[in-house]
Amino acid sequence: MPIGILCKQEVQELNPAGPQPHCVSRPSSRPIDDLLNESSLDLPLGDQYWRMKGSCRTGRKMKVSPDLIRLFSASGERPTSLTGDLVLERGCVYLFKVDCTLNLAETKIRGKATARSSIGRLDVLVRLLCDETSEFDRIPPDYDGPLYVEITPITFNLAVRPGTCLSQLRLFRGSDRLVSITQEEFGYEKSFPVVGDEKRFASEDMQEVWYPFRLELSPDTCGCSGFVAKKGTRTPIDPTKRKQYEPREFWERVDSKDDAIELQPDRLYILRSKEHLRMPEGVALECQAYTETMGEWRIEYAGFAHPFFGWSRERGSPLIFEVRGHNIPTILTDAIPLGNVCFKRMSKPADPPREPSQYEDQELKLSGCFKDWAE
Repeated sequence: MPIGILCKQEVQELNPAGPQPHCVSRPSSRPIDDLLNESSLDLPLGDQYWRMKGSCRTGRKMKVSPDLIRLFSASGERPTSLTGDLVLERGCVYLFKVDCTLNLAETKIRGKATARSSIGRLDVLVRLLCDETSEFDRIPPDYDGPLYVEITPITFNLAVRPGTCLSQLRLFRGSDRLVSITQEEFGYEKSFPVVGDEKRFASEDMQEVWYPFRLELSPDTCGCSGFVAKKGTRTPIDPTKRKQYEPREFWERVDSKDDAIELQPDRLYILRSKEHLRMPEGVALECQAYTETMGEWRIEYAGFAHPFFGWSRERGSPLIFEVRGHNIPTILTDAIPLGNVCFKRMSKPADPPREPSQYEDQELKLSGCFKDWAE
């Protein structure tokens, strides 16, 4: 089978009709089809959770249950049942069993997860855990077992219930190196996903796979250069709502002065890239969460972009970056490299989505649960 990220059709083929075990299944017995996107599947919360003493990983010799829970649960080893709405308090760590299990034995398929884009924009850390692995958000080849997510709201309280999807998982064949597309492979032809700016990325090392995206500080259609999360907001946010909340209750506008902005420590900023994307059917994107050479701030949430992102717009769509300042105030100037992205090959071309993503027409955009920012 070809290397690359599995598309929706390929994930469906892992679950053929009949009595044989499925590679992807849900303990709730609900179908997986409504979880599938062009290059990932959403991971719904199950009906069991634990409140934890802190963030933790399993390591190569431990299982999440019972080992990790026995050592680090603050609420006891027995799970709490989740039957309705639950407010997750900011600054607290929760561990949820995911309503999704994997049986990838002898498939050579592995996985990588990240928070959904709407969740990263709410300043919530969501990390995937599985048994006997030393890394968050990584599924080793041939994994067979349950999945868990560690959830930590940072700025806002978060309302969840069984079935709430906070994380997404990509399944793929091949190593990260083989799945990544080099500059030489793109050849800067029409398939290059960055609109009108391909020559800027040319380098002597044509095997390079990371592309620096730059900060755009010109005022957006909403009249500002970015947003910063307010501190101390008590109202919990339900991420499943659509255009429910007044943005000014939770956010402040950021305006550039002399083409620069100042990041304050431990505050989350929503910013956008100068580069615009039109993703073809055979290419997906991954954003690097942290690059130490860029200074005392970081892209807080690594993100995915699916095939066909920005495709309906001739100028494409920018990426949104969730940026957090650390330790000391930091000045960011217009066009400074903000984050690195890597383009990934699909195992086979994805089918066009039935309807555009809610972020397809984004410029500077908050999570979809907020109403539009009005002047």
